Amino acid sequence: PRSAPSLLEQTRGFAGWRSRGPMQSQSSFAPYPMVPFGVKRSGSFRDAKKSARKAAERARRAQEEKGMLLDPKKQLRMELKRNSGIGWYRATQIVKHLEMHIRGKGPPIDQGMRERITQIARVVRMGK
Repeated sequence: PRSAPSLLEQTRGFAGWRSRGPMQSQSSFAPYPMVPFGVKRSGSFRDAKKSARKAAERARRAQEEKGMLLDPKKQLRMELKRNSGIGWYRATQIVKHLEMHIRGKGPPIDQGMRERITQIARVVRMGK
């Protein structure tokens, strides 16, 4: 004896690869807009991109003067990399010092944990 088909099976669409409604994304960042090739090559567009990169760098450095940038969305390691002087290798070393998973979100960031991570970063920068 077969059970009656569920409501989910009855409303299933036939064209499986087409999505219904707006596109879903895993990323927390907005997608880049499509820019024509001729515009990308123009000097004014390239200068605008260059000045935007430098402005973002200045803003990040200004934020960093208050303390280490630690606001992990998905991985603590990626957030550590935003700090100057910490690349992917040093960020991994800091995560290992914290004895956590390399892809983990990390511990809750309070003032004590922030100071501990800053101290570990100083040690790692010295090459320990």
